[in-house]
Amino acid sequence: MDSSLNEIKAIAKPALNSSKNGRVDARAWVIWTLAAALLAMLTRNPLYILIVLLAARLVGTRWQNANTAFQLPLGRIALFVLTFSTTFNLLFVHIGSTVLLRLPQNWPLIGGALTLEAAVYGAINGLMLLTLLVIFLTFNNIVPGSDLVHLTPRAFQNLGLVVLIALTYVPETRRHWQKIQAAQAIRGHQIRGWRDWRPILIPLLVGGMERAMSLAEAMVSRGYGATAPSRQPLLVQGLLLLGLGTSFAGWLISFWWGWPGWVLLGGGVLILLVLVWTLGEKTAARRYNNGHWSWRETAVTLTAVLPLLLQLIPWPFVDQSSLYFSPYPQLALPPFNILIGLSLLLLALPILFSHD
Repeated sequence: MDSSLNEIKAIAKPALNSSKNGRVDARAWVIWTLAAALLAMLTRNPLYILIVLLAARLVGTRWQNANTAFQLPLGRIALFVLTFSTTFNLLFVHIGSTVLLRLPQNWPLIGGALTLEAAVYGAINGLMLLTLLVIFLTFNNIVPGSDLVHLTPRAFQNLGLVVLIALTYVPETRRHWQKIQAAQAIRGHQIRGWRDWRPILIPLLVGGMERAMSLAEAMVSRGYGATAPSRQPLLVQGLLLLGLGTSFAGWLISFWWGWPGWVLLGGGVLILLVLVWTLGEKTAARRYNNGHWSWRETAVTLTAVLPLLLQLIPWPFVDQSSLYFSPYPQLALPPFNILIGLSLLLLALPILFSHD
């Protein structure tokens, strides 16, 4: 019970002054993460993708929160992702001028010429996937789970309990596993193979879920996320269907008519956002202070939005052709625009005003 109370205090504790404790509002990190992910997906130039990857690693290393950091063997993951992506594209895409090897044509799917261009394009795709993983891992290691709970819109009140369970399941399972390890060490037992795991695995998973459920129930009993149940009128349900239908129709139309579809998609998304905001304003939910917006949040947001605007808007002084690199039909060095490269380096500027 004491551990549950301590975690309740940690989650419910308001961030009253970001400038004093050095923390940046989670909303700024959400903008930074989404912008960095879009920048990585908007280009196939490996030089630009590498800059985004380097910026994400620098920011993650500098701003990492020791209490929320989730360590992954990035070296092994990078090796696996790049190897798998390169090999997959090499075997199944038989395009390119530089032939490395020829497999018999009667081999299904993989038969034919294996080209260097196909391998390079597969490696670029793997690099982009690795960059996205590093970006979201950086966000996970910087932003505590309590801040993520605060970001949940009030219109999604019924998701509060689910969010709490999801956020606490992994750390609670990890703590439960540490206790099991200590108990097994006292008994002189060592886990050597699968047979030793079988009597531990189910209690480990069930114990982590029980502790997460206990924490969620304790928070609900203390009024966190408590709301008055209400039935949504037909107008709200109709607007929800209208927004979803308009968004889906606009997405389909964009494939044939271009900008009219995007306009329709934007209108549908705008209807959904207004609907969510309106429902949130009508929800009588208990909310804690999420902190205030200071110069740190503004700086983090600008370092992400400025390079994104530079790539999305066709500026006359920026040659954006280097964003669309392709090794086909013959491999050549990717082009590099110094202005785009410098703009992507802005993503790493949050390391200059870290809390350390």
